[in-house]
Amino acid sequence: MRVDERAQYKTALGLAKRALEYIAQYGTPPTPHAFELFYTVCAGQNAALNKALASVIADKRTLSASDTEKLYEQFLSPELPSGQMETIGAKMGSEMTTLLSLLGTAATSANTYQASLQNAEERLTGTPSAQNITELFRSLHAATQSMASSNSEVAANLETSRAQVEQLEDCLKVAREESSRDPLTGLVNRRRFDLLLDEALLGSAGSGVPTSLLVIDIDNFKTFNDTHGHVAGDSALRYVASCIKSNIKGQDTAARYGGEEFSVILPNTSIKHAMSLAERIRHLVNARHLVKKATGMDMGRISVSIGVTESVENDGAESFIHRADMCMYAAKNAGRNQVKDTPAEQAPQNVTTDAA
Repeated sequence: MRVDERAQYKTALGLAKRALEYIAQYGTPPTPHAFELFYTVCAGQNAALNKALASVIADKRTLSASDTEKLYEQFLSPELPSGQMETIGAKMGSEMTTLLSLLGTAATSANTYQASLQNAEERLTGTPSAQNITELFRSLHAATQSMASSNSEVAANLETSRAQVEQLEDCLKVAREESSRDPLTGLVNRRRFDLLLDEALLGSAGSGVPTSLLVIDIDNFKTFNDTHGHVAGDSALRYVASCIKSNIKGQDTAARYGGEEFSVILPNTSIKHAMSLAERIRHLVNARHLVKKATGMDMGRISVSIGVTESVENDGAESFIHRADMCMYAAKNAGRNQVKDTPAEQAPQNVTTDAA
């Protein structure tokens, strides 16, 4: 094992031990979901989860199986197909049982060796004879060899278990990534968007740097779908998604929010820069004619209306999204194919995206 792999292994093992310690500390049933939950908390990979867990524990000082499942469902559940989840979950549960058994074996071996040392200390009290010292040395030598052998066996088994757990983690990562994506456009889905938006708002609250949000809706999409068919409609959705993806980068997240509506989370971004990005997307979408592949028929250009807003102090996801929606409706009412950051109170609310 290379130095970097050994370091990663020690880090992962340390996180696993801390996760198990938390499970014991809060009296949580040691299920695979509980282990994944606390492992993620210890790794600091989900700020929103850490905050929610701290709130639950502050109120109750314990974490029941029901609490665990609620937190897991809210922050970690990948929404995998049931069969796939059951298979991975069963394997993960088996590896957890193996890991707990190995840790138990190591603890037992350590306790036995400690008892041997205490016995030796007692026998050395007073003035032992040379024969007693020789016998004591042999006893300690045998105990040390037994301890070394046990540790070697545990280490080998842990290495095997580590490799298997890493494979399962890779499977979970791939499956979770697939399940967090909209299959048609490749953008993140609504569930993943909600989690990432919460994280972005938490980050803004902590840093004081705003997050901006785009809500993008295809203009007259129902008419386009009815005229050209659902296959062409799907192509239009993929086209808009590609225009969005080609203009964002780094920490930005584009999502298919639902139907013909898209959203883009822009952490650490002012509304000025968000407006500029929105205009680039709007121009790109409207820049070309769409052509039906099967017949070569020109379906014309499509356009989008975009609402833009910036996070404010004490903003929640609901108010943040609502403000961006109102800006999008303002763009619709102003004639479509526009970008608006009109304040919510100035945005007319008599337009629905289904009919727009």
